[in-house]
Amino acid sequence: MNDLTALFTISTGSAEPIYQQLVEQVRRRVAAGQWQAGDEMPSVRELAQALAVNPNTVSKAIGMLEAQGVLERRRGL
Repeated sequence: MNDLTALFTISTGSAEPIYQQLVEQVRRRVAAGQWQAGDEMPSVRELAQALAVNPNTVSKAIGMLEAQGVLERRRGL
């Protein structure tokens, strides 16, 4: 996933929080079958840097997706 900005569209002027925008976009891709079980996501640091958002925001989104059973976090990989 070299061009991370093409994977996600973040609207900073939106009333919807950035972490929620990320959650919804990942959920849509999984539901549409664009991302399959075992596919690798970029790291929190990579994604935050590419989208120019705080790493805590990305981490919160990934944590929510993990709690919902959409993602599985494998630290160090």
